[in-house]
Amino acid sequence: MPAVHPEWTRRPALLRKLDGARGRRLVLVSAPAGSGKSALVAQWLAADPDRTAAWVTADRRLNAGDALWDALTNAARTALPGMADLPAQHRGPPLPYLLSALAALEHPVVLVLDDLHTLEDPECLRLLEVFIDHLPPTTQLVLVTRAEPVLPLQQYRVAGDLLELRMADLAWTREEAATLIRRLSGMLLRDTDLDRLLDATEGWTIALHLAALSLRISADPTAFVAEFGGTHRMIADYLHEEVLGTVAPELLRFLCRISVLDRFTAPLCDAVAGTPNAVTLLQVMERANLFLVPLDEHRRWYRLHHMFRQTLRADLSDTEQDAVAQLHLRASDWYAAHGLIMEATEHARESGAEGRVGRLFEANWMEYISTGRLDLVQSWLDATAAARRDGDPVTAVCAAWLAALSGDRAATRHWLRIAAALPHRGALPDGSPSLRFAVNLMGALFGYDGVPAMVESGWIACELEVDPTSRWYAPSRAGLAYGLYLMGDSKGALEFAAEAAQSGAGWPPFRILSLSVLALALCDLGRVAEAGEPARAAYGLAETNEYSGSPYAALPASALGTVLAREERHAEARPLLERALALRAGAVGLSGWPTLNLLTALAETCLDAGDRGTASAYLVQARHLLATEQDSGEHLRTRLAHIHARLTRLLPADPAQGTALTDLLTVREQAVLRLLLENLSIREIGLQLFVSPNTVKTHTRSIYRKLGVTSRAEAVQLVRHLRLL
Repeated sequence: MPAVHPEWTRRPALLRKLDGARGRRLVLVSAPAGSGKSALVAQWLAADPDRTAAWVTADRRLNAGDALWDALTNAARTALPGMADLPAQHRGPPLPYLLSALAALEHPVVLVLDDLHTLEDPECLRLLEVFIDHLPPTTQLVLVTRAEPVLPLQQYRVAGDLLELRMADLAWTREEAATLIRRLSGMLLRDTDLDRLLDATEGWTIALHLAALSLRISADPTAFVAEFGGTHRMIADYLHEEVLGTVAPELLRFLCRISVLDRFTAPLCDAVAGTPNAVTLLQVMERANLFLVPLDEHRRWYRLHHMFRQTLRADLSDTEQDAVAQLHLRASDWYAAHGLIMEATEHARESGAEGRVGRLFEANWMEYISTGRLDLVQSWLDATAAARRDGDPVTAVCAAWLAALSGDRAATRHWLRIAAALPHRGALPDGSPSLRFAVNLMGALFGYDGVPAMVESGWIACELEVDPTSRWYAPSRAGLAYGLYLMGDSKGALEFAAEAAQSGAGWPPFRILSLSVLALALCDLGRVAEAGEPARAAYGLAETNEYSGSPYAALPASALGTVLAREERHAEARPLLERALALRAGAVGLSGWPTLNLLTALAETCLDAGDRGTASAYLVQARHLLATEQDSGEHLRTRLAHIHARLTRLLPADPAQGTALTDLLTVREQAVLRLLLENLSIREIGLQLFVSPNTVKTHTRSIYRKLGVTSRAEAVQLVRHLRLL
């Protein structure tokens, strides 16, 4: 058994896992070279002085005949009490003899077979399976290997006979790594340096050991950690000697070529490496523990360990430097063909094909914006000459989107004016039907010119995009639906939001928008029981995608909060609505009407919950916003006035409250209200104001809605109570 060195860092969590294997006949420790497998098992055995163990380190000589069983028998005879008196010579096959001797032992024992990967003889491995199947209850076998053993592991798992420790299990935790570095180098790394080192090594034991030894003599630990990786001399030498030196030439060439990929699947590997059998090669890599990290549970997507990949990438530059650009182009082609645009663009950039990068951006810029990669879009725009930006429809629209998302209204209008003035005809490279559509879609979604203009832009966008399979179909319907909702047309909003939500095309942010509006419209129509599902779906999408914590997660939070408020679950609704308000506040410059709608909902919720003071505060904010925004539409103004009227009836008479309430009435409505107090008929009021009786009736209905009353008598009573005029 290997000696346990005092300077070895204990790993309590892993030792506890091994202790938990009592009662299981088999323990498998399978991980790549340098993972600390043997050291861990040795530590575990040494940690309990009452544990009895025999250790055999296999090599290729044990593949021959009975060599393995002779080695195990000799180790058991030497290390296990009760077997020392067995004769050195025995008759018959050694495997039954060893099993019989182990069965005669009365106390538990552990047999360790290290370097199992060196055993390749089929007969030897078949007998090992027989040995495991017939192990006495008092014997536990520990297999330590760099490669997946040819054993029926699934059978052992199902029977509960197997404990497994693999590469991910053996990775060092942050606390363990800090202790290791401190003990071996005498140095306490800064938190940022320790995190960077863990990211680089992925907790790989040998890499952390080599880093610690190098840190002993490093004059600048931060600089060393920043540069430490798979191209470091000690790491590269170790991998070449212990791993790559034994890899077949075909597999080695395959590994070097796929090192250009951040992640990969078999068809992608075939396309890039030019192989017909990537599925087989990946299976070989997985069985050999060649630093292959699975990214899903279906064995479809993988990546290479960071350091292993860096070493291979350096080798590729040495052996096939002229092929690197072509490999990236192959990857770009494959990703583009499979709709993975960001990866396609990145590989095109790595290949140096700037023309291809530009074409991919022009066709797919919304893919980046919808996933929050505004930095990449901005980089592309920065690299585009100013003259081209001013004359190219896609870059102008793209610049307008970036400005709008950052809340820069002036820049948004600037770029939209440029885009609208361009003479472009026909569809754009991004698949949108026309430049006019692109400009109106932005008007529908951002609405800087007010809610009525927003709805008008939405109608135009919907008329210009009528193909349900287009990616731009759902965004146009979602934008119109939100505008209609803010205008108070909840039935229309419901129709277009449902159409957008049901469309399979588009991007996640627009699905979030359509589901949120769907829920809000259902609430306004009194169909609260139906609103919960789309509200929760929108909120879930926003929380699981790249939008959590951004201002664009505000609407789904607002929708779910509104549903809960209508269900009278005010304690749950209010935090969601407040979170939505905080998210909106995080982007100064965004249009104010969604915030106005949100403040109104918060005021309503607080009022329903009996918190009049907070409701009043939200109404003050809403009034201020109403005064600074362009036309927010009559619906929001009416809702705000109605809530204010409710609040003022609950509070003592206050002229300031009355002034605030009349601020929500138009000048003409205030004139009509004054004449209503004088007990004039509708016809007489019309004569006084030089308008028709029907116009007076329209103004009167609007006044009643805003004051929250249903009759002239109630309106007069409220006006006199609050001294409104």
